[in-house]
Amino acid sequence: MRDQRAAAESSQDGRAAAERFAEQLRALRSTAGNPSFRKMAGRSGRISHTTLHEAAAGTRFPSWETTREFVRACEADEALWRRRWEDAQRPGTVARPGGDDDDVPVVAASAPKEQGVSQAVEAPQAGDDVVGTRRRRLLWLNAAVVVLVVAVAVVLGGTVRGRSGSGGSGTPTASPTPSPSTTTYSDSLIPGDSSRFVADVTIPDGTQVKVNAQFDKVWALANVGEVEWHNRYLARMEPTADGDGCRTPDRVPIGDTPPGEQVMIRVRVTAPSVPGRCWVSWKMVDEAGREYFPTRRPVYLLVTVTA
Repeated sequence: MRDQRAAAESSQDGRAAAERFAEQLRALRSTAGNPSFRKMAGRSGRISHTTLHEAAAGTRFPSWETTREFVRACEADEALWRRRWEDAQRPGTVARPGGDDDDVPVVAASAPKEQGVSQAVEAPQAGDDVVGTRRRRLLWLNAAVVVLVVAVAVVLGGTVRGRSGSGGSGTPTASPTPSPSTTTYSDSLIPGDSSRFVADVTIPDGTQVKVNAQFDKVWALANVGEVEWHNRYLARMEPTADGDGCRTPDRVPIGDTPPGEQVMIRVRVTAPSVPGRCWVSWKMVDEAGREYFPTRRPVYLLVTVTA
């Protein structure tokens, strides 16, 4: 009977965590202008609109991959949201939805609710023996989660350190995105590599263009790292337009760029045949499609299409 009650309480805690985190995701989507889930899925190009909708509905706690694509589609800080995603799964922690403050630990069952935030712990209705039992269960759950996370991190850390590049050179091959079970972030695919957005050389954001018009979008990027850029591309993050969006190549080459220099990247764009807004984002990738800077925001074009 005790095991059944513990399992029921654990299930309730999981549902509460999913609902609280979903509230944060909904607040993020609201600050991004409430784009449709289909548009968000289009911006991601890696996840369905149904999965994004489930994450915001709170029917179950989303994976990091789902959360990451949700955050990318809203152009938010991935590193910040990775911490929120991890903290939201810790028993006894409530995150402030939509804000940048640190997460707030729940220190008492009678702590007042913040507006729009559900309490993680309900005040006990029974005697001291019930309170003690619940506290012991929470302590046990906390310890189990910590042990599991540490064990998985050790295993994955040993696996990453043991990899080497092609040809037996011994050069580590970094993953383009962080593992959901680790808290170590790599800002770049190659150590010492870095880029900086310089300017929209042509077609500033919000430029008005006619339907079916063709134009060249040009960005200026700077190589501010220690690695020479060679055989790199800008890859479109959204699927190729089907008539109601801008039509572009799926990827365009980036010229060889030594450290300390800038490069102009040009893409030919055809406006859609109907008025509206057109938004397309791009990220730097290698020949295999791996992102060089997975946690950085993409470069993008944004135009207003008129009749």
